[in-house]
Amino acid sequence: MFEEQTDQYLIHSDVFSSKEDKSNNDTLVKSSLQFLILSNNTNENIKFDDDGDLDINRPERLDIILGIHFLWNGALLLCDFLLTNSSRFLNRIIFELGAGIGLCTIVASRFASRIISTDYDSDLLEIIRENMELNDDICQKEKIEIKKFDWKQCDCDKVDDRIEIIIAADVVYDDDLTDALFDVFIKLFQTKSNLQSIYITIEKRINFYTETLSIQCPAYEYFLEKLTELKNKYSLLIFEELNTDLQSIQQCTTIYNRTKELVGFSFVEYLF
Repeated sequence: MFEEQTDQYLIHSDVFSSKEDKSNNDTLVKSSLQFLILSNNTNENIKFDDDGDLDINRPERLDIILGIHFLWNGALLLCDFLLTNSSRFLNRIIFELGAGIGLCTIVASRFASRIISTDYDSDLLEIIRENMELNDDICQKEKIEIKKFDWKQCDCDKVDDRIEIIIAADVVYDDDLTDALFDVFIKLFQTKSNLQSIYITIEKRINFYTETLSIQCPAYEYFLEKLTELKNKYSLLIFEELNTDLQSIQQCTTIYNRTKELVGFSFVEYLF
């Protein structure tokens, strides 16, 4: 989702924006990312290239259009998590909240049976479509459905009853939206019997306040408060903070730094 910040003391994190394309007159152009696509290391997944060499752990390039929007580090961490743990998402129906430019959608389409990519911003939905076309050789377009979805007016009847996993990246920056996000989590867990887990990655937005000379992450701190409320209310949900070190989540792209401000959580429903 597009982020608007009005805090005059905000210190922005590293983000990635479009670069002007000198080859044409358009100002909205593509930037290139390179990901290491990991192998599952099972016999049926071993492939050979035209030269007879093992086609394994090879880097693949994704071209993305950003427009006026940004690519945040939390989305890159989620892509790395998806690629490192692809077996968790294999042949699953995934529902993505706040898909932004669609990078995680494109990566997840490689192994999900279906991914429903949602955002509230209509312009972003169009950018997702453009990025799908740009990466026709990488993403599996037939698996992707793009939909507008308003967290504050969540209509569960319009969400596929078969969804099994929710993913979201860098959607924690505004307390009102965080309230709406947790409302969506609760409603979908209550109404979608196949929904088993949620994975969310966050980059803590650090603010420096001159009045108190202190560094705080108010949006993240509020997220943790909501998380505690959810834990206390739903005993059948198991919450875990993801280990984001390089041994646990392989860094499949090197265009960002895996800092301590990058965190992830999983919510898994305990099934008897």
